Amino acid sequence: ILLSDCEKFDLTQIKNTSDCIAIATNNEYLGFIEETMKKWIQQMKEVLAESEQIRREADDIGPRAELNYWKRRMTKFNFLLDQIKTQKVKAVLTILQTAKSKLIQQWRILDGKITDAANEAKDNVRYLYTLEKFYEPLYNSNPVAMIEYIPGLINAVRMIHSISQYYNTSERMTSLFIKITNQMITSSKIYITNNYTQTIWSQNQAHVISKIRDCIKLNEEYQRYFQLTKVKLESSSSERRFDFSEMYIFGKFDSFIRRCEKIIDVYSIINMYSCLAESKIEGISSFNSKFNGIVATLKKKDYDFLDQRKQEIDNDLDEFRRSISNLHQSLNEFLDKYFDSIKNTERALTTLKRFE
Repeated sequence: ILLSDCEKFDLTQIKNTSDCIAIATNNEYLGFIEETMKKWIQQMKEVLAESEQIRREADDIGPRAELNYWKRRMTKFNFLLDQIKTQKVKAVLTILQTAKSKLIQQWRILDGKITDAANEAKDNVRYLYTLEKFYEPLYNSNPVAMIEYIPGLINAVRMIHSISQYYNTSERMTSLFIKITNQMITSSKIYITNNYTQTIWSQNQAHVISKIRDCIKLNEEYQRYFQLTKVKLESSSSERRFDFSEMYIFGKFDSFIRRCEKIIDVYSIINMYSCLAESKIEGISSFNSKFNGIVATLKKKDYDFLDQRKQEIDNDLDEFRRSISNLHQSLNEFLDKYFDSIKNTERALTTLKRFE
């Protein structure tokens, strides 16, 4: 934000203390200066109010966004601080101090808050930069390669939590971990879909299952090392503990993994019932047709099956299982009758042989 100019007085004409005293004792000029200060105070209040608003972020952004946020914030407050240090602002302050204006007290409070906000942003940027080399593999690696970077990443977060002056609140650390989790999920989806060029249906099932298991392993190792670090910190007297909400941190990843496991389950069901097409039993082709219809209904859904946020996908997967369960029951009844008929035929042949 750019501090407003004094519309009715040229502040660049103030050269020395004598000029300041002359203006301070001139009611008309002093009024112009006070109006300018009121505008500055309002502008600073607006900047602070905006900075204190709840951050509105997409629910899938990664840790890069956190660094970028604090860099933007640092730039904003440093720009404001640079203006506060200019000659025109110093001149206005000198005039108002000379006139014993009540605006000075308001200014000092706001100046202190702006300075604190600038220092906070600078400190947070410094620590988040140390984290950058540890979280970049989350963007550039697949889930298999990512695992080796987890210890370094969590240790870097642990360091920030222990020694940073401003960033080490539970809220901010939880938010940072959530962004790390988000990027792991995003990279897992990229991995499974070959950078979104394939779906779970257009690829070889075995390949998809293998990739899903890699993602499951990543989640397990991520949580395992988090717990190891948490336990270690609980026995340390010199470092802050990991008292964060694990439900918030890992909940989305666990939800994503549950969806992946459902997909594996669907594959298993499809493979199990695909043998119906090979069966020579008379009358079973109708069951194969019903099965193919159930599968086709699921596959034609045009949404992303890996999007764990969409409840309707879970509903459709549950409906798929119910349809398969009903088919299974009908198939069992058919096969029971079929084999009963075979037994009856065998008994008839045995009876016939007795009369021969």
